[in-house]
Amino acid sequence: MKTSLKKQQGMTLISMICVGIVVGSIFFLALAILPIYMDHGKVTGALASLKKSSEEMESEESVAQLSNRLFKILGMNNIDNLITAENVSITKEETGNTKVHIEYEVVKKIVGNASILVQFDDSVDIKGQ
Repeated sequence: MKTSLKKQQGMTLISMICVGIVVGSIFFLALAILPIYMDHGKVTGALASLKKSSEEMESEESVAQLSNRLFKILGMNNIDNLITAENVSITKEETGNTKVHIEYEVVKKIVGNASILVQFDDSVDIKGQ
């Protein structure tokens, strides 16, 4: 009598659970990080908008005027709570250009005592008149 031995194919229940946990963890982490990067996109958009509008102006703005306009743009995008005056530095360079630099970090609590820290550092040069 001949018996045929079948080879096992496919995944066991335990391996499917392990794969599900890994995929679920990655998905959960992506859901936590996505809003942080969406807000960062708004910050870089605000810097680009500030640069474009400043270079279109006829007269040169002071540091205080640039700062006020930047925070108005950030407020319109509803991210003025993310960036404070301590995070922004606006300097006039010897070449006549103005450099706007924003450096900030976001800490997002994930679960328990685990958190994610994301640091951002953006700057834009605005050409002088």
